Amino acid sequence: MLPQGTQAGAYRIERKADTGGTSDVYEGRDASGGPVAIKVLATRWCVHAEMVARFLQEAQSLLSLRHPHLVQGLAVGLIEEKHPYLVLEWLPRSLEQGLAAEGGQFKDDDCARIVHQLAGALSLLHENGWVHRDLKPANVLLACEGPGRVDVRLSDLGLAKRLSGPEAPDSGLPLSTAEESFLGSRHYMAPEQWVSAKRVGPAVDVYALGVLWFQMLAGRLPFPSEAEHELMFQHVTARPPTELLEAVASGTTVEMVARMLDKVAGRRPPLSDVLALTSGTR
Repeated sequence: MLPQGTQAGAYRIERKADTGGTSDVYEGRDASGGPVAIKVLATRWCVHAEMVARFLQEAQSLLSLRHPHLVQGLAVGLIEEKHPYLVLEWLPRSLEQGLAAEGGQFKDDDCARIVHQLAGALSLLHENGWVHRDLKPANVLLACEGPGRVDVRLSDLGLAKRLSGPEAPDSGLPLSTAEESFLGSRHYMAPEQWVSAKRVGPAVDVYALGVLWFQMLAGRLPFPSEAEHELMFQHVTARPPTELLEAVASGTTVEMVARMLDKVAGRRPPLSDVLALTSGTR
């Protein structure tokens, strides 16, 4: 753990705020005393070239992309010439925590609002040649809460895949902050992602967004099993129980979620369709 007062470029570390599978997040201060998040690659991974490359990939992606619902990257560098760090806007609560506070379920309009915001951020990534591959509540940060005014930011591009250009070979390293053997998080992974996580396209993000939409509406995951092989079987072959949504969402919403959870990537809707359906909630 880095001590209070450690400098990350122009930013000062105050305290450790969170620990992930590969990185630690600290609360820091900028030169004016304003709060920032400082994400630092854990020491044990700094000797692995691929982990360092992925961390820096996330950093450069966030610094080069701007969207109102994509977490803002502020700076990147090295602490003591050995600890890669990324400075981000300070948003201490995640959608995962927000859902827990609401009993795991949001109202239809708030769900559509969140989906619209995330679909916009994902569209920007896809237009710039990236697939996120790890959309889940823990990777969505809350900028504002409350019925009718929830505002979110998509974060954690550590698993983002470039749609063109060379991709580093699989190394067996734990690349997700939650799941240590997959490129993704199991409850949100599309069927094709289970088969070959390195050969996926934007449709995996549409699927994960559909899982999240289902979860926020129903208060549970479409496939809640914790057993790895059973979960894989369900995502690859089982029909999602969209009938659970009929009492809490409109027919058009239920139909859209079902399309997003289609087993065949090519049959899932483009994000432009999702944006059009949810445009009244932004």
